[in-house]
Amino acid sequence: MDIFLLIVVIIVGLLLLYVNIYLLALYCHPEDGGFGASLICKIVVVLGLTLSWCQTLMLTLDVSNIQNNAGFNMEIAWMIIYVSLFVTITVLIPISIFFYESDEDKALCNRIAITMFEQLIVCIFVGVTIFLTYYYLSNAKIPVSVITVDSALFVDSSLDIVSTELIQTSNIQRISMQVTVITFIAGLLCFVGYFTLILYGGVGLAALPLDMIFAFKRRPVVISSVQAQQKKNQLGQRVKQFIEYAQILKDEEKELKFNSSWFSKRSKSAKLESKYAKLCEAVDELEEENEIFKMELDMSTSNPIIYVLKLVLGFLLLIVTICWWMHILLYIIIIQNGKPANPFLNTLFIQLESHDLGFLSVFFYGLFTLYLLWCVTKGNMVFKLPWIFSFHPMKINETWMNSFLFNIALILLSSVALTHFSTIVFSQYTRFTTIGLMFGIQIKHLVMMSWAFENRVFEIALFSWSLLCALYFLIMSCRKSDEMKQIEDRKKALKGFETELQELFIKKS
Repeated sequence: MDIFLLIVVIIVGLLLLYVNIYLLALYCHPEDGGFGASLICKIVVVLGLTLSWCQTLMLTLDVSNIQNNAGFNMEIAWMIIYVSLFVTITVLIPISIFFYESDEDKALCNRIAITMFEQLIVCIFVGVTIFLTYYYLSNAKIPVSVITVDSALFVDSSLDIVSTELIQTSNIQRISMQVTVITFIAGLLCFVGYFTLILYGGVGLAALPLDMIFAFKRRPVVISSVQAQQKKNQLGQRVKQFIEYAQILKDEEKELKFNSSWFSKRSKSAKLESKYAKLCEAVDELEEENEIFKMELDMSTSNPIIYVLKLVLGFLLLIVTICWWMHILLYIIIIQNGKPANPFLNTLFIQLESHDLGFLSVFFYGLFTLYLLWCVTKGNMVFKLPWIFSFHPMKINETWMNSFLFNIALILLSSVALTHFSTIVFSQYTRFTTIGLMFGIQIKHLVMMSWAFENRVFEIALFSWSLLCALYFLIMSCRKSDEMKQIEDRKKALKGFETELQELFIKKS
């Protein structure tokens, strides 16, 4: 195996592990923060994210193993990955969610007993589902070309010549074979995962580059130091004015004590209480204005270079997204005479490999597959389907661990489908690889899902949904950022109590 590639994979793996931990710290709710709080759940989250991108790195190693004839047993490696992934989805994540959501006021033994009972129900359901589907739907009908050769005798009586010719005929037949349990489980996870891959991957392919480009467009207007100082002075003057109003009210309250008339005292007391109420409302509004000013300062103090970098990175990622769209369109959707219209990216990878640049072909192959996984993660964070996925939103500093675990399960399911998708759309390049034979032949022709793969249902759905999402984001590009919208909404909510307060004191004077 290519030592250089192996080193690169290890380095990228360590970087992605750091990214996983960073994402956990970024999105985790403050009450779940800290190393000790919900430690088991956090370990499962990092493990789940690691398994999701580990499959992508395994793809590059599988291709390199074939190119260099390294003799590494990738079949065992893939089996370990998918057994670990299956255990994580069906055991580790559910049991972590059940224990996390259990009543903390109950005894630990009671919480564990309830958690194990709920997990037992999940295991029974999963076990029965796999047993029934494997018993009835585990056969793969693999198409093979059957070539028949017959000989024919031809006699020319005029020339006394006898000749024989071979007549060759071919037809397509299907051979039925039963796949292994692990292969079937991987296929089942793949089939279910395609729905989340389409949902999140389609959103992410459009959202990932366009969000970065629009972030530059929606960048905040920088408040100059002069404007900031003027605003501070204005707020300071209003604070002094409110202090003067409060002192006036104190003096009026003292005068009220010496008022002998009961009716006059009651009337003035009511007016005084009204002024106090208006002063309190005006002070609260001033505090709100101060908070808005702080938000504007925080936005204006952000480094403008960050938005420029986002713009550049957004255009680079947009190129990658367009390449994905073009490749799906030319290699999967448009079929001419039973063949793809153009191999597109397959040609790039194969040409690099033929010119002794195999490490570059593997690098770009890994880049495109990792990018698609990044899009799935992005889509999971920005897309929320009402009444279903809105129960477990992913928000910065507001994500509880049960929501984290739920979304990790969805990303893991998507990653299995992504691995299959990569072997299909890059089938010319991944030919002869272990995962290519497993996904491209056995799982592709399973009875339960062959109709979808042969008619390219998932690929067309991903392509169409992604374009619709891109159109939606382009239409919504005119909207302001969430921070700017929040500031404007808070400004509109101000009711001008200070003006009413001034009018009261002007009348008094």
